Amino acid sequence: MTRARLTSGLIYDGTRPAPGTTNTNAARPIDAPLKGDPNHRTPETYNNVINQFAVAHNPRYAIRDSSGDGIKDTFCNIFVWDVTRAMGAEIPHWVDKRTGQPTTVYNYSQSRELDANATMDWLRQHGAQHGWRRVSAEEAQRLANEGHPTMVGWKNPGGIGHVAIVRPGNINERGPAIAQAGSTNVNYAHVRDTFGSRPVEYWVNDRGRAAGGSSPAPTPTPQPPAPTPPPATPPSTTPPTTGLPQATLRQGDRGEAVRALQQSLIRLGYMTEAAYNTGPGVFGPRTDAALRAFQRDAGITVDGIYGPQTRQALTQALARVQGGGSTYTVRPGDTLSQIAQRHGTTVDELVRLNNIRNPNLIYPGQELRLPARTYTVRPGDTLSQIAQRHGTTVDELVRLNNIRNPNLIYPGQELRLPPSSSAPAPAPRPAPTPAPNPGPPPSGVGGSAPIGQIPRTGNAFIDSIAADAIRNQRETGVPASVTIAQAILESGWGRSELSRQANNFFGIKGTGPAGSVTMRTREVINGRDVYVNAQFRKYHTPQESFADHARLFTQSPRYAEAMRHTHDAFRFAAEIHRAGYATDPEYTNKLHSLMRQYNLTQFDAIARGQS
Repeated sequence: MTRARLTSGLIYDGTRPAPGTTNTNAARPIDAPLKGDPNHRTPETYNNVINQFAVAHNPRYAIRDSSGDGIKDTFCNIFVWDVTRAMGAEIPHWVDKRTGQPTTVYNYSQSRELDANATMDWLRQHGAQHGWRRVSAEEAQRLANEGHPTMVGWKNPGGIGHVAIVRPGNINERGPAIAQAGSTNVNYAHVRDTFGSRPVEYWVNDRGRAAGGSSPAPTPTPQPPAPTPPPATPPSTTPPTTGLPQATLRQGDRGEAVRALQQSLIRLGYMTEAAYNTGPGVFGPRTDAALRAFQRDAGITVDGIYGPQTRQALTQALARVQGGGSTYTVRPGDTLSQIAQRHGTTVDELVRLNNIRNPNLIYPGQELRLPARTYTVRPGDTLSQIAQRHGTTVDELVRLNNIRNPNLIYPGQELRLPPSSSAPAPAPRPAPTPAPNPGPPPSGVGGSAPIGQIPRTGNAFIDSIAADAIRNQRETGVPASVTIAQAILESGWGRSELSRQANNFFGIKGTGPAGSVTMRTREVINGRDVYVNAQFRKYHTPQESFADHARLFTQSPRYAEAMRHTHDAFRFAAEIHRAGYATDPEYTNKLHSLMRQYNLTQFDAIARGQS
């Protein structure tokens, strides 16, 4: 590899962190030995500034639980902070609470930290004041090759975003060259290798002066080549493979096999894109919760381990929805308009979803995201009417949506639809008469809280229980977010036998207002899973279950410490676990994961009368 010798005499190739760059207190800045001169920018300097951090080998950016909450943290924003700061064009990690300007005061009373989403907001609101401007992908690579600090980012409106550094290198069909920290720490890749087809933004600080103009990009650190698009294949009558990994996987594992498992869980609706984006390729609490939910629904052992039994069940489930996925691989001769027509969408929608700059330029093997086809049930709808209207069958809708009773759907329920070769027929205009009272949703849970003031999350189960959780918080102080997370975890999203037979959504044992039922349950005793038969409370209605759940905390002395922390939902969740609510050692982590993944604390604010 050709390496340019700098005037400082410092040369880095990205394989070993430079002295002074490995401080694992990521909330504090580091004084990197090599710095860029804004008045004399060169691609050699920019390349070496990036390489000195050796992002793929630096403990500062290693994935870890840095806050002690059981959730593994990633450090994409810290790497961007470090590189831009060393280049004299800081994208800050800390800003003044009042002004939003970069600050050297690193405490929460006067300042706030910026995560990836907040970093994108800062660039939009304050970037121009500090020399940053938005550019195209092509401009980003050209200007990085001139030595100007350049970044790429994606703000995730439903979860955790991502940011990376655009480095000197070559742009290809996968986008500009990047270095990044995050779920994957890599010194040389391309945008689509890590961002996929998400709608990214490119920003550059070219207020400084490049020396020598657009000189050739220096040779980057050698890295394995980025995956090239797969060759196009003709249509086959053989059922496509699911791409499921063969290895046994469990929490703590990471790599491409985990990534493949996560993608399968997303396709089946057990994992959201937001959850995936917090740790692609990392088998953490979110992947564990998604896998356990699938295992419960599949009627197999619920242990959170991906082994032969789970692989077989996933293979069968994926085969049922094959062809109903949300991606399409471009074939020779395809045009974007043909693909749009074939899948009942528009060219504009495909361009937006896939961040396509030239609609006339697609290539065989390119994977395109297709818009999700969904339908929201209206008063008076039946499943057979919906199927007929959208050119499908009741059986297909039942399979796609895991519907247990085809005769029981409710207004507001969102149904997944299979892809169509043509756009669906227009829905009949509803008659101008008052909608009938739809009655309770499938789980039978509903509340008296003002539903119109409660945001819809798009998740039918959460939407159906939010009012009860909010009402209980107003009456008892028990955080609605914890109530909802526990209901999800304890009832398997309202699908458990206990919730269906006994209206018991929280696994509370004993005798209830309607008696009791005996169920087989898993307990963790001395670190081992033990299955026992236990008596559980039975309720006449789901509302009784929610009210009893709140009383358990307010009336039992063992939960007195938890009740002192009702304004800190995460602490409350930890305290009820510590008091013995559940024997699963991961119970706190699982609750916290659900609370973050689905933004459940928004319901706490509503219960307190906040917007």
